[in-house]
Amino acid sequence: MKKLASILLAIFLGFIAGRLAASERQSDVLHTLLFRIVSPNGATESYLFGTHHAFSKSFFDTLSNTRAKLMAAEIVITESDPEPGHTANDIVNARTSETQWSKYLTKADLAYLREHLHDSPTNFEKLRPEELYAALNREYTINACNTRTAADPNLSIDEYIGFLAKQAGKRVIGLETADEQLELIRKDIEGMPPKVHKKRLSRLIQLIKSGGNSQICEATDMYRQMAFDYRLTEPCFNSLILTDRNTRWLEKIVGDLQSSSCFVAVGLSHLQFECGLISQLREGGFVVEPISTTE
Repeated sequence: MKKLASILLAIFLGFIAGRLAASERQSDVLHTLLFRIVSPNGATESYLFGTHHAFSKSFFDTLSNTRAKLMAAEIVITESDPEPGHTANDIVNARTSETQWSKYLTKADLAYLREHLHDSPTNFEKLRPEELYAALNREYTINACNTRTAADPNLSIDEYIGFLAKQAGKRVIGLETADEQLELIRKDIEGMPPKVHKKRLSRLIQLIKSGGNSQICEATDMYRQMAFDYRLTEPCFNSLILTDRNTRWLEKIVGDLQSSSCFVAVGLSHLQFECGLISQLREGGFVVEPISTTE
């Protein structure tokens, strides 16, 4: 739990997928995370992969067909590809003001976190409450649900995909900057009173101390088993995090999908619902079909 080296790159899936997992509906359940995309004129073939940011190298490396499609692509598109020196950590550490944690944490919780995160590359004192919650929630999910092995690097699947692409000399495109993602986190809880921040942070810290609650692993178990309800005909429930972002992303990628072979890797929730990339691409004349991740 002391590593917060990659705190905010596309962290939203953990919250969204957790809410979706509660439903027992079986419409649009597809046993894959990988989709083939053919352009309207049939000239190009690309691939769309749904990620979960709690997983890393050890899981992705088991997906032989997915890795092969990544290596065959001309362009790799991920949620974020920060410029050197401008990661979320860099932005946080460059801030000139510190958070008055006494407004958001009990004395016991503050003392615990200062000790718990003392060797983190992110300056804890400069984090904002919503950023701290997101970072702790992500690390808690990783540890409680055993989504990574001891040999995994401190990289999410998305970051690992970007690493592999750059290692292979491929062009990598990021759909958002770290600044934009930090702003999304802020807007998502805008107006939340300090006492609510304090309550939910304290609850999460107690879970971390106690070793966790298995219910939080329902979403990660579904992802690991690759049995997910994509709900392609249902409306999106979050305009800020899903609908608006999907629309912006589609505008950025549609040209490349028509002219080049691309590998697009974004959070699995961005593939779901009628506002998701699968439904919107199909409406735009693309053929989008599920394929095996491992064959």
